[in-house]
Amino acid sequence: MKIRVIYRFLPIRWTWIGGITIYPFICFKRSKGEVEDYTFRHELEHIYQVQELGWIRFYLTYLWESLRHGYRRNKFEVAARDIEDTPLDKYERNLKDNS
Repeated sequence: MKIRVIYRFLPIRWTWIGGITIYPFICFKRSKGEVEDYTFRHELEHIYQVQELGWIRFYLTYLWESLRHGYRRNKFEVAARDIEDTPLDKYERNLKDNS
């Protein structure tokens, strides 16, 4: 399924949320030029997690992890934070810049 990136996603109101992944969409609060690479990488990692597990299993497990451990210790969030410093490859850079 084609990944779609949406910038200036108005329903994101909370100040601490920079983006959200609702497969196959990655939605950001800011405009295209304002989204940092690490934020893009973080949300893109969630796309890869969904692709690996399937969307039903991912979202059910994500919810369970959040209820059990909280948002910060949710294993999917920990993995996404751990990879934030990885540079975007050509495909990912193109996805970010040309969506």
